[in-house]
Amino acid sequence: MKKKILVIGLIAVIVCGSLFAGGTKDGAKDKRVFGYTYWAASDFFETIGQSIKEIAESNGDECIIIDAQQDNQRQLDIIDDFIVRGVDVVFLNPVDRDGIRPALLALREAGIPVVNFDTSVADLSLVASYIASDNTGAGRICAEALNKAFPQGGAIAILDYPANSACLDRTEGFKAAINSNFRIVAQQDAQGKPGPGLEKATDILTANPNLRAFFCVNDQSGMGAYGAVVEANANVLVYGVDGAPEAKQVIAQGTQYAGTAAQSPKQIGVKCAEVAYNILAGQPYDKEFYVPTFLMDINNAKDYLGFWQ
Repeated sequence: MKKKILVIGLIAVIVCGSLFAGGTKDGAKDKRVFGYTYWAASDFFETIGQSIKEIAESNGDECIIIDAQQDNQRQLDIIDDFIVRGVDVVFLNPVDRDGIRPALLALREAGIPVVNFDTSVADLSLVASYIASDNTGAGRICAEALNKAFPQGGAIAILDYPANSACLDRTEGFKAAINSNFRIVAQQDAQGKPGPGLEKATDILTANPNLRAFFCVNDQSGMGAYGAVVEANANVLVYGVDGAPEAKQVIAQGTQYAGTAAQSPKQIGVKCAEVAYNILAGQPYDKEFYVPTFLMDINNAKDYLGFWQ
């Protein structure tokens, strides 16, 4: 599986580089400048940005990458600066899917297309394209793994993040696929972070001594839940979403972090770049595209250690 994904990624980058080379602006060769902004520091988003940047630079273009630091006003200011600079395309992962609207209207007024990735803005009519992992499928993958681990069912808990559309999709996918023998005894907002994940999971474990498992909408909150399980010495499994390096490390060791629905930020970046160059060239492009996820557990996690797939 590792070799297959690496080969696919390499082919995609080579093909994209070939397709994108020699891009023109107003009929003449010119340097493209892209703006990339994401909601918070994360090696996941940094990997997407680096993937885009490598493709841009291979074509003699530039990609400006700026972290919004979980601050919607900062992200609005970043986009204002992109407009002043006259960037050709903005790649956007919003801090606030509703609060980003003024920036989207300003970008439309400036004639700058937006490629929205990972978390959708509230009004997709204001962006040219939306690219994400198959988040509903990620939730379903975790539910199917849990169904197999505990066919008899039992009490389970969810650490969600309702402010994030991708996480909402993961929760919905999980709930739709979990078998009827399971009872969801708690569903708490862990904000997608380790600290709140630890806190919420600790409280849930205290109130539910017969808990079977946690489903966490990302690996950061999953690592928090895993910490709570270890501290409580509880016989409880944890499932997350992302395929983050720290989660893969503990999964590969055969711990109670049983699995994660792995995303591929490298492939999201390649697709973002492909769409952007097609937009600028006046070529057909995907208005929506969902990169598949896959289960990473003790059987294959060791094949992906130390890097993002």
